[in-house]
Amino acid sequence: MKTIKDVEAQVEERLSGALKDLDLLPEGYRCSVRLRGKSRDKKRTASFEKNWSPDKDSLYIRFEHTSERLQATAQPAAEGKATAIPNYSTRSGPAVIDPLSDLIRALHRVESRPGFDFVALKWFRDTALPSEGLTWASSESARQAILRDAIDRRLILTSKVPNPKSPEFPVTAIRLNRLMPEVSAILGIRDQGVPEFKPVPIRGESLSGTVMRDRR
Repeated sequence: MKTIKDVEAQVEERLSGALKDLDLLPEGYRCSVRLRGKSRDKKRTASFEKNWSPDKDSLYIRFEHTSERLQATAQPAAEGKATAIPNYSTRSGPAVIDPLSDLIRALHRVESRPGFDFVALKWFRDTALPSEGLTWASSESARQAILRDAIDRRLILTSKVPNPKSPEFPVTAIRLNRLMPEVSAILGIRDQGVPEFKPVPIRGESLSGTVMRDRR
């Protein structure tokens, strides 16, 4: 069975070659393809044949910084410091920087700390992320770009919450959109699906019997 994810990968591969031939995909960038329904991305593990309609659905293409470009952007700020680059790649081979996965995992760790009613966007971007020791996160522009991309893709949701210190100035808070398959995959959370409904037996006569008796 061909899944939505399989088709997206095939389109990305073929489209990248065409865009490079047309000089529309410069070095340091890659194209990302998502199949979308009326209001949200298609579930990537779903069957393509059963969940794709060219009359109703659409193809969403965006350009993203590659890991190499983000690493080069962060290099001036990290110059002179020896920083270990964690290997978050699921593929065999050399270590690969994956800023989006780093970001999701970092926000998950912050959300898991006791005593946090909310996570302020500015504090997370300017304080929490740099403290993670990630090479790319030492660059302010890289942090902003990856965070903005995650919000645009609705992997991270934003909201306004009261500022405990200055109630007249609400704070922009962020949280992981754990309903997105990408977030679950990065965190290693398996999709459990909808739990099976199991009726609970109750002593006494049946509800239908009670209703019929009351009608007499």
